[in-house]
Amino acid sequence: MKRRWLIGSLGLLALAGLASFAAWWWAEDRMTHALAAFQARMAAEGWTVTVGATARAGWPLAAELVLDDLSLQANAAALPVPAGYRAGRVTVRLGLRQPGALLVLVEGAQTLRLGTAAPLVFTADTLTVTVPLSLRAPPTQAGLEGRNLRFAGAMQGLTIGLLEAQAERSATRLSDLRVSAEAITLPASMAGPLGPHIASVTAEGSFSGTIPEGAPTAAAAAAGWRDSGGAITLHRIALGWGSLGASGRATLKLDAALQPDVAAVLRLVGLDETLSALGNAHVIAPAAAQTARIVLTLMSHPLKDGEAPGVELPLALHDGKLSLGVIPLATLGKLVWPDVPFAAMVPR
Repeated sequence: MKRRWLIGSLGLLALAGLASFAAWWWAEDRMTHALAAFQARMAAEGWTVTVGATARAGWPLAAELVLDDLSLQANAAALPVPAGYRAGRVTVRLGLRQPGALLVLVEGAQTLRLGTAAPLVFTADTLTVTVPLSLRAPPTQAGLEGRNLRFAGAMQGLTIGLLEAQAERSATRLSDLRVSAEAITLPASMAGPLGPHIASVTAEGSFSGTIPEGAPTAAAAAAGWRDSGGAITLHRIALGWGSLGASGRATLKLDAALQPDVAAVLRLVGLDETLSALGNAHVIAPAAAQTARIVLTLMSHPLKDGEAPGVELPLALHDGKLSLGVIPLATLGKLVWPDVPFAAMVPR
């Protein structure tokens, strides 16, 4: 009797193992097909996605697809400026017990390019992207969490303790984005009078307008976006840097000459200490710092019950002139859009 029970138990375990392996293999197969579909869909939206070697892993608790040398490159149909991303290894993971979310784990050195600026090269202790899954529709949301990011190259010395982002898109474009970072240490060359440590920075915004497909140049892509009502609206901005605390909102558009047109409202606290730091570092003249301190003190008021006194200021950039209310602050250089085929600007 015991022998029969043992044989029966072993048989059930074998069947369970086979069923688990079959489920894992089916999930792996679906993930492989999903990767191909993702590459095709991204290509239709102006992105080129390439992958080196792939391998299956994770059994029995998860279905994992390991991708070596992942690269994403954008053209004018996707973004108004050229962009690219490359990672040494990416693991796409689907938990067989909780298949409602897809996890993307990134390892090794990563490179991010935007426009013609020097690429950002960095590593992280962990960098995870979470994509909620639905049987009824393609994913429209994604979340990112990165811990202990360390930058190299032109940004050598920059570290970010925690980086989080949430993105939501409509059927055709990115619509809403939230990005926050904490425990930031700046490179020595960027520290400035407020010190090298930024406690936190947050931006929440939305993107409106459409970028025309097949735009021959970056300027043409930007003009098409402007003409479609393009705008970047930051519903919330927040910064804690040294003695300065700032929050507010802003809207960015492009004017008839394809120059930035910005309107913002900022709420500032810790101004006395900040002005002292700027004056001591000779960023502004001591006399100007004292004048600004008197004017801002007259304008300051408690922002909320129990908060330190602060001031709310309108900030604008129009026709290349940066102004604080009716007070001109500076004249900025003209933004020059490269007059070259947009595809030629995409980093390889």
